[in-house]
Amino acid sequence: MSICMLKDIHPRGRHWTVCTRVSRMWDYRGGTDDDDIRHLDLVLLDAEGTAIYAEIGSDNVKDKKPLLAEGNIYMFKRFRVLNSKSSYRPVDSEYMIQITCHTLIEESNAFQTDFPLYTYNLTKFPDLPALVGETKYFVDVIGLITEVTDPVTVQLHNQSKPTVRRAITLRDTSNYEIKLYLWGQRASEFNASEIYAIGQGAPVIAIFVGTLMKSYKGEHSLSGNAACRWYINPAVPEAHAVLDRLRGTFQPVQHVSPDEHTAALQPVTIEAQEKTLEDMFKISPYDFPPEGFRCTITVSRVDPFLSWCFPSCNRCSRAALPDSAGYKCPHCKCTGSKFKYRICFMGTDGTDEAEFVLFGDMGRRLVHKDVKVLMRSCRSADGIPSEIASLVSQKYHFTVNVSSKSFEKPQRSYEVKDIHCAYGRQTTIPVIRKSGTTSTNAKRKALLPIADSSSLLKPHKEQEVQVAALPQNVKDTPPPKDPPSSTPLQTSQPSTGHPTDSGGARDTPPRKDSPSSAPLQTRKSSSTHPANDAPARNTRRRLLMSGESTDEGFDKHHDPLNDELGHNLDDATARSLPPPHGDGRSSAHGADGST
Repeated sequence: MSICMLKDIHPRGRHWTVCTRVSRMWDYRGGTDDDDIRHLDLVLLDAEGTAIYAEIGSDNVKDKKPLLAEGNIYMFKRFRVLNSKSSYRPVDSEYMIQITCHTLIEESNAFQTDFPLYTYNLTKFPDLPALVGETKYFVDVIGLITEVTDPVTVQLHNQSKPTVRRAITLRDTSNYEIKLYLWGQRASEFNASEIYAIGQGAPVIAIFVGTLMKSYKGEHSLSGNAACRWYINPAVPEAHAVLDRLRGTFQPVQHVSPDEHTAALQPVTIEAQEKTLEDMFKISPYDFPPEGFRCTITVSRVDPFLSWCFPSCNRCSRAALPDSAGYKCPHCKCTGSKFKYRICFMGTDGTDEAEFVLFGDMGRRLVHKDVKVLMRSCRSADGIPSEIASLVSQKYHFTVNVSSKSFEKPQRSYEVKDIHCAYGRQTTIPVIRKSGTTSTNAKRKALLPIADSSSLLKPHKEQEVQVAALPQNVKDTPPPKDPPSSTPLQTSQPSTGHPTDSGGARDTPPRKDSPSSAPLQTRKSSSTHPANDAPARNTRRRLLMSGESTDEGFDKHHDPLNDELGHNLDDATARSLPPPHGDGRSSAHGADGST
């Protein structure tokens, strides 16, 4: 068996066998500590000190994670070699390793003394501000620990649940200080009491790896999350160099309580109230509480023409625009980006209908798949994945708050902050039953897309009854063929071969009591004149409208009978008809339009 060094492997080969130490290992859960594992990340070191990043997908974490432990040495076979990620690289390497279901992992203890323990690429403190928002590489630093605070619970605006934070102050040999914040599980794992005890009699030198440079309200700081690790007083040349520079300037580690600003960030747990969509619509967007409201809705329709993902800027998380080199943020001019979810659909609870938007990780929690998986499965740029199309008729319990769109338009749009419960597919979609403020036309427009939005659902009986009861006054609905109070007109003479005398509604005998039917008895085969066609058409229209005046839903702007019958009247017939009165009605009608 031939063992390869990490510097020799490349994507063109498949039959590689490497022996490496697992220098670091962490779960990536999408910025939280309690979400599902998206992938397991590792930093591997070989005997020459070459480092490479390795990843285990969520489908294989259950089988492969129990075989690995941080600090141990393993033989890896049957893995894939890929190009490194474009961002969040823990080490500077051209390639990365992907551990699949076919990968063989075997622990080896034969070379314990030949493998280094750590790998890092240290950045000097004065160079850190230039790395704010940079996400290509994680940042590694070394410094003297001077202060450590207790962990505090804070509520971040981009997370639905509170998280733990601990602050550490680092100082370099030039007395340049910077704060490092550990978050979540890393804040709880840091043994502050041990550091404080050591730091009373000797300096505490620490190397922190896997951090990111951040800026908040003008203050630059390092942020350590899942990928962060630290090595206290490591036996490495860099640590010895710092100790030599600090001789005679030792400062004991101070235990610092959270300042007033940090204490103010501790959340007062306020449970979001349960509201209906109708009740939330009555509340101005400016009066919404920070915790938002809870609501239970059923997805009524999904617009297949709306984009369900977008390129998000790595620095400010806003939408990036296409650029010659890829994507560029128009706000902060950052060129680093990655695609995130932006799922938008309409939901209803029977009292009202509103738009709901889920960004980033919240969208992933809804469809239970990474955005890259759906992008690969979607064949066309304008297509919509089945995982999103099948959301129609699904019922959820959300915590929501108003989105920025609600401050600009009268329509209400809500951003989903948390998903509490998924009730599954429903047999019916609630029908909006509002009275007073919502017109019948608005109801029709809101209900029709519900039945037509997805071929997965059959129209519900309640919806069919609701739509059938609506007036016939929309463009996509033809006028009734048999108005209840009128009978189509017809000439009494037999057919003479004229194209307009061939059956249909025009061949029905006229009503005997219609005073305007006599002039219509005589019909010549000569062609009509355009000058007399308009009054004849208007008169025939008034005859038809007289019996339909009680139908409020009749479309007065679109009458196919008017165009069909009006052109068949010749000028003789037009001249024989009585002239219209000043009120625009035939002399055969009364002032109220009745015969």
